[in-house]
Amino acid sequence: MAPNTSRLLPRAFLAGGALFLLAALGAVPVVPPAWGQKGPHGDAHVRHVAQNTRPKAPARSTRRRLRDYDSYVRYFSGLAYTRSGVNLSTNFVRALIAAESAARPRAVSSAGAIGLLQIRPETGRRAARALYDTGYEFRFVDRRRLRRLSADDLKDPALNILIGCYLLDRYNAEFGDHLARTVGAWNAGPDRVRQYRGTPPYEETVGLIRRVNAFYLFFRRQDARTP
Repeated sequence: MAPNTSRLLPRAFLAGGALFLLAALGAVPVVPPAWGQKGPHGDAHVRHVAQNTRPKAPARSTRRRLRDYDSYVRYFSGLAYTRSGVNLSTNFVRALIAAESAARPRAVSSAGAIGLLQIRPETGRRAARALYDTGYEFRFVDRRRLRRLSADDLKDPALNILIGCYLLDRYNAEFGDHLARTVGAWNAGPDRVRQYRGTPPYEETVGLIRRVNAFYLFFRRQDARTP
């Protein structure tokens, strides 16, 4: 579940022809997808995977639903949001969707997180506005909806995955493409990862990391078997 924190998405501004975000740790360059380039296979940018974890398949019904959104996952995970030539792992995004919502686009948690990636409305609105301010026209998404995102908009699979990939890419960039720390930031907030200098020791967070890790290894193995 993406944390609800006002520090996630500071105001965007233009400087010297490049787009930047004012982040808590200083100026972080943002690469609009039109400028960035795809890197090698996205899994190259997932570090410190617990290889001793046994791969686990999500429920068959989850995998079936997930296939309906694969074009969105592939497109939005393949964009370089923060680092030129570096994109998210499609298998990582699939694993997080499976773990967070069982690929149910209208899922709403008791904490108010919504959609495939369980994004809280305030976090979603800030991310959507930052994406709108890039001026980029994304496939599958009407850019006008990013300007004034509603909570109900997060039930739209394409919008949810776009916003989720943008946030995940920022966490990946800050935490060295480290699976556990990125998922820890996603669930408990990046401030908690900084505070503990690693995975926050919360039962919910640790459980989510384990599920994502096991699902990720499953999807990666499935990819390796595909001709």
